[in-house]
Amino acid sequence: MKIKNVFLTTVIILVSVLNVNSQSRENKKTIQFESESQKLTKAAGWEQNNKTGKWVENKNVIDDRVCPSYWVSHVSQNFKWIQFRTIIQNDKIYYVFLYESLSGEYKYPNISEDWEVDLKTYFFIISSKEYEDIKTKIDLKSGVNIKLTSKINGYISDRYKILGGEHLYNEENLLAIITKTIETPSYSESCLVINSQTTDGVDVLRFRLPASCFSAEKYMKTAYFEVKLEKFKTILIE
Repeated sequence: MKIKNVFLTTVIILVSVLNVNSQSRENKKTIQFESESQKLTKAAGWEQNNKTGKWVENKNVIDDRVCPSYWVSHVSQNFKWIQFRTIIQNDKIYYVFLYESLSGEYKYPNISEDWEVDLKTYFFIISSKEYEDIKTKIDLKSGVNIKLTSKINGYISDRYKILGGEHLYNEENLLAIITKTIETPSYSESCLVINSQTTDGVDVLRFRLPASCFSAEKYMKTAYFEVKLEKFKTILIE
């Protein structure tokens, strides 16, 4: 009888231990977009040519020459659309500056041959306080640069979409990358610079897409996107 009781006790202990240590397979939860603005699909890209001194205009591209379509992916400051979206993490609202851009790289970089174009969606995330600060400052039309910094930035590319899975160029994978970047921010900061002012009697907003903070503000006098202020406000979420 004692042996039976000892056996039953041992079995109960083993089952309890196994239940404590066992773990179900659960997919990691990712952040979801809560709201989104309209998309800005057109802005004048202006750059002053440093040799001739003339200003050159391109649609959605900043370049110091008339930029043909085949060359757009070689220029870092280009976009197809821009918008803001919101996410919630740990009960805090964050604002995501999103834009889609053409990019590329050489298949054989050592000899600069076979340029391969890819499409990327970039994200640049700021706090709700910083976002509200933008809305307040752009209405001042002071002509002073508004510089925003963030370590929560990155992109998703369609370069390897043929492989499927995590390489697919879709919203699910974009949100997965955003979730991971929030948990482990980039080491270096990127900066978004905007500037609202009244020029020739028209309220305009000038900006550059997020880039290294060492150069983001440097080029605002000679190379920027420009759009009417009211048009830019259409991508702001109330």
